[in-house]
Amino acid sequence: MLKWRERCRMIFSAATCAAMLLTLAACGETDSDSAESPSASASATTGDPGTVSMFLPSDGITLSQSTPLNKWTKLERSVTEALVDQGIDKDDITTTSSKSLEDQADAINDRLAERSKRKDAEGNSGDSDAGTSNAGTSNAGTSNAGTSRETMIVAPVASPDDVTRQYGDYVSQSLSTDENNTAENNTAENNTDGKSSASASSSASSSSSSSDTSDDTSANGDVSRLVTALNRARKAGVRVILVANSIEGYTPDVFVSLSTLRDIARTQATLLASKLELSQTSSENPKHVEILLPANADDAVTKEVFSGIWEVLGPYYRSGAAVSPSGLLDAHSDADSWKAVSFQATDAQAVRKELSNRLDLKNSKNLPAIDGVLAMNDFVASAVVSQLSSAGYRGSAADINPQITIGGIVDNIVGNKDLKKHQVPDPQKSSGTVSGGATDADGDTATDAWPIVTGYGAYLSNITNVVDGAQWSTGLEDRDAYAKEIAKTATLLNAGKGVSGDDVDGTTTMNGKKVPLIEKTPVSVSANNLKKTLIDPGYIRPADAGL
Repeated sequence: MLKWRERCRMIFSAATCAAMLLTLAACGETDSDSAESPSASASATTGDPGTVSMFLPSDGITLSQSTPLNKWTKLERSVTEALVDQGIDKDDITTTSSKSLEDQADAINDRLAERSKRKDAEGNSGDSDAGTSNAGTSNAGTSNAGTSRETMIVAPVASPDDVTRQYGDYVSQSLSTDENNTAENNTAENNTDGKSSASASSSASSSSSSSDTSDDTSANGDVSRLVTALNRARKAGVRVILVANSIEGYTPDVFVSLSTLRDIARTQATLLASKLELSQTSSENPKHVEILLPANADDAVTKEVFSGIWEVLGPYYRSGAAVSPSGLLDAHSDADSWKAVSFQATDAQAVRKELSNRLDLKNSKNLPAIDGVLAMNDFVASAVVSQLSSAGYRGSAADINPQITIGGIVDNIVGNKDLKKHQVPDPQKSSGTVSGGATDADGDTATDAWPIVTGYGAYLSNITNVVDGAQWSTGLEDRDAYAKEIAKTATLLNAGKGVSGDDVDGTTTMNGKKVPLIEKTPVSVSANNLKKTLIDPGYIRPADAGL
């Protein structure tokens, strides 16, 4: 009996040990599967969120002392802060600023060489299979064993002309490796799906038609050199987020599209048309709208920019609802009339002279009526404000349809709500008179009433003009929104997760492939939303606005 009990205890003990071993084995399998799962977080798979290296152009130089808020160094700081918020150690974030594509390609190659040495030092060999993205999804592939996953954020160095620099650094352009590729070949927009409809390329980047063949050949060679470096990165298992400037023949894991010059022009035309309520204006009492188009070095670029304006304002000129105070545009004008309103905006004096000559502003006793001036950027807008003031125009943009605000127009554009339809008395129809002429709400004669002036770039030197209503609107990219989205996407790529259009703002077609797209609506700023759009996010201080 005792022997039987002893045997039972031994059998029970053996069964218990076996069960425990099976349980431990099952746990081990579960942990192993979890580590290999592509949906696992970076911390679960690699123990760290990986590294991020940024390769950005050096800040552009503007013609004047004033500079736009859209600068590369500011984007670098915003992205770095957002990456740290995502859990990436600041020591694992590097930034390299380059003045040329050649320098940028060399910097990327140096980074890859450093990565290779680190892998060798860790006792690893061979490259990881990076794979390729398809169907709008970028797959992170398998990182080199013992080497942290890495994402490169690359904004290819472009060579914008002096006029393009007036808009700031964040202007999407297209780089080509084909020396025969001209601005005309670069004006087509990429097809987009999902939530995006904006272009991922622009003619704004086209090299000057006056550049000689040797310069073009050198530039195209530098583009090819950069493409070679980026392809090496892919083979090394490094993910690439391409910012602003697309490259013909290269497909990144994710593309970040910024505004093109055409986008900027079209937005200003839309804001101006809405503020002046051109859709409700008749030819019997037209609005007087002057277009000041600073000429780019390449005529094809200037033509493309004008097409963005004309797409919106053309119908109003044709119907007579809008007229040109200078007479340079009329009902017979078309998209090829860009030469009539383009000029060399070499400096502020050139802008003032252009406006004065067009409108004969030297004759202050007989000022022409002006309802709106589309000035394209803050550099031009500042000179326009100065010349209008010297000529004797009075008042501010606040006097014109005050119920229609920037916020209302933008909300209407993106489909959030309808514009307010209540129209204030048109200055040309006001009942009061001064010296036999019509007056506006402040008693100014209709012809010297201050017009709407639009711009872009959010120059610090122009902010007080915006506050005062001398310049009705300016604009800039939503830098913080871009930074947060870029940082989130880099973290996903480093975690080994795929990124699809649903994770970002849609997809765009690049070189025949769908690529996840990051694209944000530009911020339009006026006196009524300046605090919310510039001060609250920390883009400027209250003192910068004279507050």
